[in-house]
Formats: sequence, structure tokens, C-alpha cells
Amino acid sequence: MKRIILVGLAAGLLLLAFYFGILTLSQGIAHAVEQSAKLWYWLLALAAGFGVQAGLFDFVRRSLSKRRAATASVATSGGVSAGSMAACCAHHLSDVLPLLGLSGLAAFLVNYQLFFIIVGVMANVVGITIMLETIQRHGLCPVLARLQVNMGWVKKVTMISAGLVTLIAFFVTI
Repeated sequence: MKRIILVGLAAGLLLLAFYFGILTLSQGIAHAVEQSAKLWYWLLALAAGFGVQAGLFDFVRRSLSKRRAATASVATSGGVSAGSMAACCAHHLSDVLPLLGLSGLAAFLVNYQLFFIIVGVMANVVGITIMLETIQRHGLCPVLARLQVNMGWVKKVTMISAGLVTLIAFFVTI
């Protein structure tokens, strides 16, 4: 259990360091501090979600490799985790693109920064749910296996809800 927490904390902190590093390199430390203060609650949600995903993914991967039963669900969870990271950091391309001469694309990403952050948070929620369903289905955690909650159903509801929230966020941020 300690390893799951350490992996999750490390992943969340690395994500925050990546964010702060990109902002500092592209626009200076003052801007990085200003943006972090402005978006702290979103950053905290993204880092926490990504950390939870990383910890659960490590747990699932190690548990299933012990059983020699690598499944498509682990690959799916990993894909969602990678997608979460990409969605969460896509708006940071706007910090680097002007350096590459792509100011127009940077302006587009800045305008939709909130949308990309919401997509990242929703992808984290979906990724966490997929991994919890995988853990329950394979009986990897006795506590989760005993719960009377059908994580398969929760996963479907979460995916539909995340899709609706993302759609609403798109129209609100236009």
C-alpha cells in the first residue's frame, strides 16, 4: 500500500513540476507563480487525479503481472492515463508555440485553456474509474471486491457523465 501512495504522490508532484517548469521557461517565474495562483484549484484537481491514476495503474500492473494475466483493461487504463496527461497539458503548448513561430495556434489554445483543463480532469475521473473496475473485476483488492457497488455500471455512468460535462464545457468556453 505504501508503494501506491508513493507512486501517486511522485506522479502528482512531477506533473506540478512539469507545469511550473514549462511556465517558468517560457514566460518567467513571476508568470508561473501568477498562473499557479489563478488556477490552483484546477491544478490541484489535475495533479491529484493524475497521481491517483498513476498509483492505481502501478498497483494493477504489478498485481496482474504476478498472476501472469495481462489484460486489455490494463492497456486501456494506461491509454486513458496517457490521454489525461496529454489533455491536461495541451494548454501549455500555448507557452511554447510562440517560440516555435506558431503564435496563432498558441492564441487558440489560450482561448480554450479552461476547456482543455476540464477535459484533463474528466479524463482523470474516467481513468480512475476504469482502474477501479479492473481491480474489482480481477479481485485484486479484497475490500473493493466485497463492495456492493458494481464498478462496471459506475464506469459506464462515469464515462457518459464525463462526455456530457466535456460537451457542456465546450459550449460554455466558446
